[in-house]
Amino acid sequence: MNQSLVHSLLRAVGLVVFGLLLLSPVLVQWPAQDLVPYLQWKLIAAVWFYMLVLSLFRSFWPGLLLLLPAALLVPQEVFYLLTYQKSTDAHALAIVAETDLNEALGYLTGIGLFLALAVVAIVLLWWYLLCSAWQGRWQWEKGLRPVIWLICIGVVASLSWNEWQYQQINKAKQRSNPEENVFVQRPLPYSYEKFHATYPLNMLIAVNEFVKQKQAVADIAESTALFKFSALQTDAPAQRQIYVLVIGETLRPDRLQLNGYNRATTPRLSGTKNLISYTNMVSPWAWTRMSVPVILSRKSATDQRYFPTETSVVAAFKEAGFSTAWLSTQSPLGVHDSSIALHASEADQVQYLNPVGYKKEGFYDDILLPAFERVLQQNQQKQLIVVHTLGSHFSYADRYPPAFDLFTPSGKGQSISMHDRSSSLLLNNAYDNSVAYTDFILFNLIKQLEQTDSISSLFYVSDHGENIFDGQCNKSGHGHNTERDYRVAALLWISELYNLQYPQKKSYAEQRREQPLMTSNVFHSLLDLAGIEYPDQKLTKSWVSPQWRPSSRILQQGLDFDLAKRDPVSAELTP
Repeated sequence: MNQSLVHSLLRAVGLVVFGLLLLSPVLVQWPAQDLVPYLQWKLIAAVWFYMLVLSLFRSFWPGLLLLLPAALLVPQEVFYLLTYQKSTDAHALAIVAETDLNEALGYLTGIGLFLALAVVAIVLLWWYLLCSAWQGRWQWEKGLRPVIWLICIGVVASLSWNEWQYQQINKAKQRSNPEENVFVQRPLPYSYEKFHATYPLNMLIAVNEFVKQKQAVADIAESTALFKFSALQTDAPAQRQIYVLVIGETLRPDRLQLNGYNRATTPRLSGTKNLISYTNMVSPWAWTRMSVPVILSRKSATDQRYFPTETSVVAAFKEAGFSTAWLSTQSPLGVHDSSIALHASEADQVQYLNPVGYKKEGFYDDILLPAFERVLQQNQQKQLIVVHTLGSHFSYADRYPPAFDLFTPSGKGQSISMHDRSSSLLLNNAYDNSVAYTDFILFNLIKQLEQTDSISSLFYVSDHGENIFDGQCNKSGHGHNTERDYRVAALLWISELYNLQYPQKKSYAEQRREQPLMTSNVFHSLLDLAGIEYPDQKLTKSWVSPQWRPSSRILQQGLDFDLAKRDPVSAELTP
């Protein structure tokens, strides 16, 4: 066999390997069923995209240059798909952009060497093909490139027509604030629906979504940048101070063992000293994107706007001289998260620790514990730390590790529908397991605080409640306007040093454990808890103040929670 033939065979093999490499993120998604849509919208679409790039020039080598970024990102994309069963999206890009490099790369732990070797091998293969294309003057056959272009033009025209039809059928409601449309306008574009899992088209879509959403958040942040509370801690104690706000997810108060539930869902917290459970706390919203801003700020319960008009408790603590940190296993961008991320951005330190958000299993909330410890080890004199958990977000069985699969059968590892009443036992068991895991997380956060020997408190509150086929009720999930949608778990732990420094506040906090409270009281109570004052402060809304007064608990639609009628089966609220 002569040398020329060997080189030809090597080049042919190299091209095949390089092609399979570029297609590997699509090939690993080979379906067990629905083969036609996969071929149409993933495999064939990816092949034609690469062909289009290569056909931009008559010579092959410029096209190979353009394909290098796609080739280098293949190992990361394959890893992401195999580990999280999810293609890279705006959430993944935001994790990298919003968090320091060490945390952003945390989900690659243990495979860094493999990825590095894979990238080296890809570069060597690419360089060999590039040199071969340059030296061998590889070129397209005449007339072939226009055929590719014509086919691509036809595809684009077809997509444009389908996009127009899709938008006509699925008209989206326009919001008065143009920035809100970026996040809440639905449906998503037709192209997103078809290509969000087609590499490398998904990367282009993700970058576009990330840039648009980041710009919208930046525009809103600019509008509140000049707002000031003029907050001061006028009588600051000499000891170190640490205040922690833990925002929970989908946790009902009646599923806590320490509130009388007949299962051991809070075995650790039930034996924790200086812990108060507020059994009559209500959230005015059953949607995270609207309920959490009410917790964090002075936003009215009936304010229907997606974004706030002023900053949050985080900014108020900063004005009072506190170092602030935000730790989260939820998403930094998206329809359910950007209104919250806007307040998170007010913190001095922001870390998003879950590479996949709530849609897949991803990381559990215990990843927050070492991050929390690192913030404590900074040994700041005055600290506010906000911890945003995934808690009991559906799928409940995805929220806890196997060691916490305590109540079985739970359907862990299975695909369980939230709306299938025959799965009620599985759903309820999995939900209780997620509550037990939250007990573990909160207990360990408190233990870390105890070790600091500081004036400290930890306040936990869930964003909204949940329905889980309770009794004869056929409702599951949230947003059904039932009593269970709005009742939320809330807990306050205070340190021994805090008790000594503010014994009266502790006394009032204990007195209000069964009083009618609302999450819109949290902003006022947290600042009062820390002894932070500001002009037009409303201590009648702080349950740790002697001035606190109960008030009507008005929900987002204008209903009075306490006066509304309850359906005897579903507990749905009506005027």
